Amino acid sequence: MNLRHLVRRRNICGAILLICGYYVITNIHEASQDVAQNREKIHMIEESIRSLANQGPCKLPQLELNPPELMGFYKDEDPIICNPEDSDWVECSKTMCYIKQPVIHKEGSITCDFYDILRVDDFKYRFSDATRSQTSYQLKNSDFVKAKCWSSNGNKWEGKLFGIREGVAPSRKLWSVEPRFNVLMFGFDSLSRLAFMRKLPKTYEFLTEELGGLVLEGYNIVGDGTPQALIPILTGFTELELPETRRRKKNSEYVNVYPFIWKEYQEYGYVTSFNEDVPSVGTFSYRLNGFLEQPTDHYERLYYLAINDELRSHKRLCVGSKPRHRVMLDYTKQFMQKYSETPRFVFSFHGELSHDSINLVGLADDDSRQFLRELRDSGVLDDTILIFMADHGNRFADIRNTLQGKQEERLPFFSFVFPDKFKELYKDEFSNFKANVKRLVTPFDIHATLQDILRLETKKPIQKPFESRAISLFKKIPHDRSCADAYIEPHWCACLNWRQIDTSEEDVLRASNAIIERMNNFTHSFRSLCAILELAEVKWASKLEPHTNLIKYKKNADADGFLGDFSSDTKVANEMYQVKIVTRQGGGIFEGSVVHNLQKNAFEVKISDISRINKYNDQAQCIMDLNPELRKFCYCK
Repeated sequence: MNLRHLVRRRNICGAILLICGYYVITNIHEASQDVAQNREKIHMIEESIRSLANQGPCKLPQLELNPPELMGFYKDEDPIICNPEDSDWVECSKTMCYIKQPVIHKEGSITCDFYDILRVDDFKYRFSDATRSQTSYQLKNSDFVKAKCWSSNGNKWEGKLFGIREGVAPSRKLWSVEPRFNVLMFGFDSLSRLAFMRKLPKTYEFLTEELGGLVLEGYNIVGDGTPQALIPILTGFTELELPETRRRKKNSEYVNVYPFIWKEYQEYGYVTSFNEDVPSVGTFSYRLNGFLEQPTDHYERLYYLAINDELRSHKRLCVGSKPRHRVMLDYTKQFMQKYSETPRFVFSFHGELSHDSINLVGLADDDSRQFLRELRDSGVLDDTILIFMADHGNRFADIRNTLQGKQEERLPFFSFVFPDKFKELYKDEFSNFKANVKRLVTPFDIHATLQDILRLETKKPIQKPFESRAISLFKKIPHDRSCADAYIEPHWCACLNWRQIDTSEEDVLRASNAIIERMNNFTHSFRSLCAILELAEVKWASKLEPHTNLIKYKKNADADGFLGDFSSDTKVANEMYQVKIVTRQGGGIFEGSVVHNLQKNAFEVKISDISRINKYNDQAQCIMDLNPELRKFCYCK
């Protein structure tokens, strides 16, 4: 090699090193900027959480099940009608796939080539070489298989199938404490507690009345969208507190780095499954990098990737002759039944029916109720803690323009069903859980509860992140817990605050007179005995209001849902006042809650919302025996 070539090579190598060094330095600089930005966002969020407006004890809103302002958004959808002629020639049950006997009787001899569907990563898959059979095929390398079949009479059929493959149950150390309780989580996207009751009434009735499920009435989200709802449940952290995994960020990591709760369950001998449909908007793969290695022992995303391109050829919401939502229900059920001798943890999250629609999920009501019935009748629920839930309420813009719509977005459906064995073994914990049904609860608390299940079983201490903000539901949550205590930003806090107001305001006087009028109407039938009450004085008054930023919140202001856009002009349908009054007759002191219906400009009060707070002694003597219910409100003439 001559000198000129040597110099040129050294110059090229030097340039390459300079370029590589530039990119390394640039990437390090960008990564450090991202960390700094995340820290700044965390600081802003924590300042917001600690704000004075966020400090008061939580007063949960009492929302109507069928308010007029929301019911216009609800309607019945056309049923799902799949084509029976698309019926599969092959059926899989757990580890075995069989060519159906009725099809053989109809078509004659059938031969099938089976191709395992193999995962490459969260975005790609491939097929194995074909295995030919005229009877059956055992799933060993994948839960999912493509079958191409032809019959002796010349007909053909092709389809993708699912089961639970053999050889996956891990040889993990099983702790000796008995019994071990399975955990089955099944979630729907975008369903508030009340929307669940409206659209899935049969499922709700079965959960609560047949299975004795406990529904958390104060379950409050802590951020915008599915990732900010599920990440705290599954890890105990917010996304900002975890390593960088966003797709658009250079050198970001795969979400395998997250401390998922199923990893803890695997350490204690559980076989695990995570299932999610609609791969194009997956919780961990839409904005985030997805999983490099498969996250759990069984993982249904692969099936949905494989069928995604052919869905247009099927009838509406069908895959072959089956409604698509039944795929996840059946896969979850097969997983639970396959590992009858091994403790199981499964989280299945269905989004297709409810992610973009407030009404389609109603089409799954019969099937989801049947799913629960089959789990019960097969004995699966005898040793399984069932969690039926949603990530958040509906996020459609038109519903977000109503105050109740915003409140419902923050109050998703979340329920637990405990087996009798658990209630007997852990009586104190179950008693505490029941006491928490009407308390303020967050995703962080759910994570702590999932960890506590392991602690109860193994008698070993479990390291918990941020114990100050996460309270296991097996411990009593303070009745005066605030959104600040629970690490909820004001604009995500559905709790209401009482603001003291001037007693001379016109609306206060109207609210006070509404109480007087209601009490007089209540004693009207006994007017010969009970005097008409008159207002003497208003002692104090307060107005119950949602957080200002909840009303103003319009949407997330950044691509990740960390910051808010507060430019909304949300319509408020009702206002609530609480007043303390004194009557001219007898000096009776009453407190009452009054609703101001803004549309009607009317002040409405229920007799049950009025309390007498001083003694009436013998003022009601004349009514004592005739109608004791009137004693609080009757001043005898």
